[in-house]
Amino acid sequence: MLWFAGYALLALAGCHARPSSSLCPAPGPAQLPVASRPNFEPDLSGVTAEAVPLVRPDKGRRLTAPDTRRLARANAPFAADLDRHEDNQGPNHEKLNRKAARFAAASRLVRGHAADELRNRAAGEALDEFFKLAGAEGQFDLLAAAAAELKAQLGEAERAEQAGLKDRADTPALRRQLLDIEAQQAKLEAGIGALNASLRARLGLEAGDPLPLWPVDPLAVRPDDIDVPAAVATGLVYRPDLNALRVLADGGAADLTDAVLTGLNPLLAKLKPDSPLALLLLACLKEPERQTEAATGRAASALAARTRQAEAEIRAAAVSLRGYRAAVAARALDVRAAEARVSELEQRKAAGLSVAADLAAAKLAVLKAKGERLSAVIEWHTTEVKLRQAMGLLVRE
Repeated sequence: MLWFAGYALLALAGCHARPSSSLCPAPGPAQLPVASRPNFEPDLSGVTAEAVPLVRPDKGRRLTAPDTRRLARANAPFAADLDRHEDNQGPNHEKLNRKAARFAAASRLVRGHAADELRNRAAGEALDEFFKLAGAEGQFDLLAAAAAELKAQLGEAERAEQAGLKDRADTPALRRQLLDIEAQQAKLEAGIGALNASLRARLGLEAGDPLPLWPVDPLAVRPDDIDVPAAVATGLVYRPDLNALRVLADGGAADLTDAVLTGLNPLLAKLKPDSPLALLLLACLKEPERQTEAATGRAASALAARTRQAEAEIRAAAVSLRGYRAAVAARALDVRAAEARVSELEQRKAAGLSVAADLAAAKLAVLKAKGERLSAVIEWHTTEVKLRQAMGLLVRE
């Protein structure tokens, strides 16, 4: 009966003493209390009733695309560590330990190409943000110009109302447009702040600097088309990830090959036994040589797959770049047409015709067309960065 008494005491102690016992059922799903539908109206008690006008600072830090590329490469995470890795150092007497010397040479090449891949990617990501920041700053200026135009129209409408010409003034609509522009400016201001913070981290700049970063490069779009076969051929030669796999596919560094293949897919690497006796037995059976051949074959297979992927990335970026250049040309025509409409209305106004409302709308249309043109230009530049990154050129420029 003593065993029964002990079991009873254990059961009385609670299910925590026997978490795996079938006598303790698994807890069911949590249940939240039932409630009536709440009010989803936002609480704006902490928001001021009047919009605060946003004005960009008149001074900032000058930033160019070459500076962005250079600083991003210099601050690429882990790249310098790969270059300084201890496995890159060969033995003091290479002729006495040829295997270690070959491994060190392979390590220098593979880790060097891996470091270049990190630098190439870091430069591409930083340049992408560089051009997005340029676009955001340009859009902010265009919105500021549109806000100034709307304020002038609103002033004229209010004066018309005071003169008894209320039917000629649509002040509520103008106020709504002005508030919409101010909301867009606020969103751009937030995005500009986020891009500044991210770029400062990527480029190794002071995080607490109050002066904004200002991209100063001219946003020029090249008129020439990309020679796609030549771009593919260049990319397949220069891409660091392909060059690293080429070194591994040549053999001679099975452990290093397994490490790289693990990064591609953990199941590609060879699992090694933990037992020292098993390792010794495999060495006696010349298993390391067979493992090296197998690892080399997997590296060659990975190289072939990555080569196909690289070619597809280069071709896609080149084709997209051509399409975005056509979009820029179309947006430029829109701007010219809108500006021609403004010139026409200004001539009619000078001739004494009443075209004030049409002229104001036409001026806003010009600013809108310029904003769409700027967006197309930024898309071209970010795509051009993707192409150079896909070709492995950002680490070499």
